[in-house]
Amino acid sequence: MRGRLSSVERRIVEILQRDGRASYSEMGKSLGMTHVAVRKHVMRLIEEGVMKVSACLSPRALDLRHAVVLMEASDDKSISKIIEKFRDCPRLIFLSRLIGGNNIIAIMVAEDINVLESITSVCALRTAEGVRRSEVIVGGSIVYPEYLPIRIVERSEVPCGADCGSCGRFKEGLCPGCPAFPHYKGGL
Repeated sequence: MRGRLSSVERRIVEILQRDGRASYSEMGKSLGMTHVAVRKHVMRLIEEGVMKVSACLSPRALDLRHAVVLMEASDDKSISKIIEKFRDCPRLIFLSRLIGGNNIIAIMVAEDINVLESITSVCALRTAEGVRRSEVIVGGSIVYPEYLPIRIVERSEVPCGADCGSCGRFKEGLCPGCPAFPHYKGGL
């Protein structure tokens, strides 16, 4: 396992963070290297799992809301089950165990305040088996970063196993359902 980036790798990552579509030739000119050398560095970073080049979305442009969910689980086994159940949730943009105790932090996105209420009360991480207590903090405008890894998924099966079609909030039009739900009615 590597511990740090070289100065060249840092510059490459910096360039790609500004413009993920920068060509190897453009980066090479900026770095005083050949495009072949730049490509080798980029491929090594990807192969070692240090970096991934992917599309991120702007929550501001999509008019999305977010919430931070803090949870305390009853034990380590419960944390593992919660993480496994929700790790592929398309509304989840961040999930981490916290140091000291059986705690988890999650950041989730939603189309509006009604959907935030749905995903933090009805079909939610915090209602999962093994959650001892939880707190939800609804955020305002995201200042930084401008773009987030919001997942766009194929509509086939809800990863956590929830049944959006039988949910009262879905039937009443208060929630568009999970973006993975075949009958999803939202904009993601």
